Amino acid sequence: MPLTFGSPLDSETSEVFMPLYTGKRKRTRTVAGNGKSSLSGPSEQDNLDMFDREQLVKLLIHALKELGYNISAQALQAETGGIQVESTVVQKLFNIIRRGNFESITLELLSQLPLKYGSLGLKDVIEDLQLGSDLSPHIKDEDSMKIGNVVSESADWKKVVDQMEQQLKTFENFVPSSGRSFSSQTLLQLTTLVEVMVLINKEIFLELLFDQRDSHMAVAFLRNCLRKFIEIWDSLLALRNDILDEDAPFTPEKLLKDMTTILTSPETSILQSSTWQGSAAKSRDLLIEEISNYINPNDLVPRNRLLTLLKQAIKYQRSQDVLYISDDGDNLIMDDEEEGERNNGLFNHKFNLLQDNSSNFQQIKFTEEKTLVQNADEIWFLQFSPNGRYLASATADSLTDRKIMIYDVQNDFQVYKVLAGIDLCVLYLSFSPDSRYIVSCPFNKKANIYDIHSKGEPTFINPTVEGGIVAEIIQPMDSFQIPAGPSSTSNNSSEPPRIWCCDWFHTPEHEGRFIVGSPDREVVVYDLKSKTILMKLSSSICTSSNGITNVSQGTAEQFPRVHDLKITADDKYLILMPHQGNIDVYDLSDFPNNEKIEKNEVAIDKVVLPRVSRFNIPNRMTCISLPQVKDSNSPLASLMLVSLKSNELQLWDFHEQILIQKYFGQKQEQFIIRSCFGYNDKLIASGSEDGKIYIWDRINGNIIGVLTAHVAERPATSGNNKKPTKTCNTVVWSPTDKKLFASGGDDGYIKIWRVEKE
Repeated sequence: MPLTFGSPLDSETSEVFMPLYTGKRKRTRTVAGNGKSSLSGPSEQDNLDMFDREQLVKLLIHALKELGYNISAQALQAETGGIQVESTVVQKLFNIIRRGNFESITLELLSQLPLKYGSLGLKDVIEDLQLGSDLSPHIKDEDSMKIGNVVSESADWKKVVDQMEQQLKTFENFVPSSGRSFSSQTLLQLTTLVEVMVLINKEIFLELLFDQRDSHMAVAFLRNCLRKFIEIWDSLLALRNDILDEDAPFTPEKLLKDMTTILTSPETSILQSSTWQGSAAKSRDLLIEEISNYINPNDLVPRNRLLTLLKQAIKYQRSQDVLYISDDGDNLIMDDEEEGERNNGLFNHKFNLLQDNSSNFQQIKFTEEKTLVQNADEIWFLQFSPNGRYLASATADSLTDRKIMIYDVQNDFQVYKVLAGIDLCVLYLSFSPDSRYIVSCPFNKKANIYDIHSKGEPTFINPTVEGGIVAEIIQPMDSFQIPAGPSSTSNNSSEPPRIWCCDWFHTPEHEGRFIVGSPDREVVVYDLKSKTILMKLSSSICTSSNGITNVSQGTAEQFPRVHDLKITADDKYLILMPHQGNIDVYDLSDFPNNEKIEKNEVAIDKVVLPRVSRFNIPNRMTCISLPQVKDSNSPLASLMLVSLKSNELQLWDFHEQILIQKYFGQKQEQFIIRSCFGYNDKLIASGSEDGKIYIWDRINGNIIGVLTAHVAERPATSGNNKKPTKTCNTVVWSPTDKKLFASGGDDGYIKIWRVEKE
């Protein structure tokens, strides 16, 4: 019997509760007789004095040019005494690049660039390294810096290659050999300079290969120049003790690999299409944009700077409305993590720049669309299929072996299949990525796998309507138990461990595999095709990322009691949640794919999975949830929601091991309550022991709505003597319809909900 909360009036509340707080508070001003506010504000001159006038002018000139008003930009530039949005040196370099006059690029020119970390003073470096006159043959005279120098419209590629080889010798003199060292500031500036030179040499290589179609010269240039510049870059990074992000798109190793691979890749390959822009002009524009990232903004106004400031202002204005939840049309402004939606054409909203955009407030409304009544007992688990077509439910019904129902979402939630062959209550369900198979985890220590499209015995559980479907009862296509082992802590060591949770691999390389977890200290990988257990993780993991401390080597640390687990969408990480204590994250990157195992290219029993992250949560946990994202580069990909038996939910970044947000309001102290992300991951939803659904804004943590969902008494069933309770056990959100979600409770009902804006 759960604990009681609140007053008897709780059951009489309206269907949807909305908090009384709304948006930003407005200060009322007293208006004097002359119509002016009695509260004096800053004057126009005071407002202007807050900003640097030259920067304002640069911003205006740059914005006019980006809008195509070049004559107006020139007029403003002349009126202000010739203020430049680009410094003279930057203009010189960019003009050289636009015209393809790469033979004019020298170390002297690059060293005068106003970099973010300061310009590299050649004289200081020479004195620092005591190089004397070693560099004199390679340094041009000051005339090379004159803007009036004429550059040719087309590149003389032999001169370009000769110049780059000469500059390579100059740069090699700057690379510290034995006994030489740099100050940290000089090292940072020199590294930046070399990165710019690497980008320039990359452009030369690409133009030789794709524009000039001279593969022989391109290969020679890659070998003699570009590769050696990359080696210099790598050696400087080593001196700085930089720890490079292995997923970063621009690293010495990755660049060299890509440039080598592109020589043999077909023209239609993704690598080639993403590397070469189709023409020399477009490729040079991209090079200028890349180099711009290294330039001090005071000497080069960043691209789209005014638009960036406007978007930041609108985003701030919208953030003041605590109940505001953006639609897809606002994603470009509101959510940095959804910046990619701009490329999909979803941005279709115009913002008013002449007044504050304090959102024409539309209150979110949650409407109960349908109630499914076919189940006779408590609903413990719900899950939508990945394609959004089906909804699976698991019940605690002890009177029948038909404890799982599959509902057809597109056919008015009629029952599609009834899954039989289950003796005890079902704790967990998991759909395969193709939405065809489903794994059930009941109390009887046996996992069952069903093909939901297999034929079965008809049952007339659906009402007879025109166009209705006839549900079928199907049996498991496969079942398995985890063999008892030394890690098992079940009451009888000869009995197999219990299976309480499951998740599938998502990528094609691991098709047909899933992982199940046990509270008896075991996790196994199962292959549906071969119907075998591939690995027992209790003897195949290490407790440190360096792979030294292995659990199987008799260490003091025991394998955890796993109550929930998740595999990330890219199959890179496995997250294990115990009932209480530490959540562990393991790296699955080296887990062999189907092809390697089929060809016996790897010994599966020799594979070791390193633990890459661990964070402590002292309160008792009931479930973990991941956002519905498929892009591993999304900022949301590392988020994890944890439900706790302390009346709260916690949002973590499992990469950084940072607690991001907490959500309060729901009642959870006794039972397993399952929560989820929803509405394109903008919302957090959870059941509660008071029978209600609580919904929060993911970012701000404020309650957006409370739904009276499962507060009615459960219908009496013959032979069922359990005392009825009022608990909403689970909430799930459709992965394909952001406005659709479902809930299940102890009343035996499944309720279908829809999000609307009034």
